[in-house]
Amino acid sequence: MKKEFYKSLVFKLSILSIIIIISLLTSSILFNSQIDKLKKNIDKIYFGNYIPVLKLHDIEENFKDLITCIRTYKKCNRETFFIKIKKDWKYYNNAYKDVEERKVVNKIHKHVLKSFTYKTTISEYKTLITKIDFLKEHEKKIAYKQRRSFLKEYTQMKDYLFYNMILLIIVSFLFIFLIIYSIIKKDNQLKILTKKYKMDSITDSMTKLYNRMYFDRIFDNMPFISNANKWNTAFIMFDIDFFKQYNDTYGHDMGDITLKAVANSIKTYFNKEYEYVFRLGGEEFGVILFDIDEEMLKDCLDEVNKNIESLNIEHKNSKISNVVTISIGAVIYEPDSYISCNKLYKLADENLYKSKQNGRNQFKIQ
Repeated sequence: MKKEFYKSLVFKLSILSIIIIISLLTSSILFNSQIDKLKKNIDKIYFGNYIPVLKLHDIEENFKDLITCIRTYKKCNRETFFIKIKKDWKYYNNAYKDVEERKVVNKIHKHVLKSFTYKTTISEYKTLITKIDFLKEHEKKIAYKQRRSFLKEYTQMKDYLFYNMILLIIVSFLFIFLIIYSIIKKDNQLKILTKKYKMDSITDSMTKLYNRMYFDRIFDNMPFISNANKWNTAFIMFDIDFFKQYNDTYGHDMGDITLKAVANSIKTYFNKEYEYVFRLGGEEFGVILFDIDEEMLKDCLDEVNKNIESLNIEHKNSKISNVVTISIGAVIYEPDSYISCNKLYKLADENLYKSKQNGRNQFKIQ
């Protein structure tokens, strides 16, 4: 039972570990992809910032062409140039600008508006071209500065995500380790409990089974152990059928020999770890089985009944057989059902009584 339990535990924890790691890696990949997508968008914005620069370049070229036109032709049609410049300047001026940029652009904006007259001189146009050149360089510096600031934050975010992922993996494994440690600790508590009371004082002198005192200690801890380990636990009561008649027929010495034989048969059968066999008193025995289900319990009790019959201990005054037999009553405690020990004992005793009422040499489980 213990081996199967640990196999199941290791399998479940392995699956849990894999799920946690896959979840963390998936989350990390998703976050990284989103951050990289954000970086691409910022790059687009960065390179998009060059569109206003291109507009400024066009404005500058148009002003240069206007100067050439004025120098070449006495009646230069400035209006054609004004239309182009106004259109490009409007696009540039309406583009997003932060507070500081807006202050710079507003100063130059006044000069640009004043330039759309025939009174503007070539010298003024040249001065305006110088200002446009300044704006171009200013736009480049701002775009570069903003992208450099973002790349710094981008790198910090990537590092933050990486270290957080490592931290989450460590915490996850720590959590799994604590679960394993808790389970092993509970298992060790059961081992310690067994070793602590494994002395002559806890055994019945005649049958060599655990005595009633030890039964009370284990039985009182049974719900706690079951709840802690999430085990179904069975409590079983055995009673030798018509034992009084047996003593009356064969004498108490033979009765003691029969008690030992029945006790040894039960003890031999329930000899695994987490299986405890007790003499409760007289011809009555008890067994506590940790980590068991109803189907397994039925198979066990059926075999025990057959094993006692197979001892072939003569009992000519038995009303159901010519050999010694036993009746059995059992109850299964489910973890976290919080049924009291007194109630469990009473249920098992009632099931034993039903087995006797129904003809003996059988078992009853609830």
